Amino acid sequence: MHYRHHALIDMTLAPEPYLPRRVVHLDTWHTAGHAIKTYGIHRDPNWATPILSDAIMASVRTTVQNVLTENACDERSHGLGFCIVHIGEEAVWLLLDWWISGGILCQRMLSAPLAQPTQFTPVSTPALACVWELAVIAHERDAWVRHMLSARPDWSAYLNDVLPAGAY
Repeated sequence: MHYRHHALIDMTLAPEPYLPRRVVHLDTWHTAGHAIKTYGIHRDPNWATPILSDAIMASVRTTVQNVLTENACDERSHGLGFCIVHIGEEAVWLLLDWWISGGILCQRMLSAPLAQPTQFTPVSTPALACVWELAVIAHERDAWVRHMLSARPDWSAYLNDVLPAGAY
């Protein structure tokens, strides 16, 4: 245990100071039998710059449809979820999440190189999300509890409950 503690302190890649990033709810898509709230995150703090280009949006939409068709069309799916498209420092990240069996969240993560931001491939490392994506995930978890894990589940209220645009 003592050795592991020192290994964490002597990280090869030291964390950088946290800077909030732009987060925006872009749209809600109805595809492959699901309603998916779509969020964009961008490392560029300039609000005048679009979060996503039209080409990236089109590629993400096709990828979301394909992933849902392949992975999420079973009787346990509620047909509701969200995706996050994050223009980060290392890549364009796509996290697609959908709800099954009450309160279980499923996810597929994909990425595209910054030089080819429409070429998404599955991420095979055991990653979950970064600190900026976790802000969206936390909001979506709370929205799910508020609107769906109640005596009278309200999918419309869930879909309308989006994280306000801002720097997180």
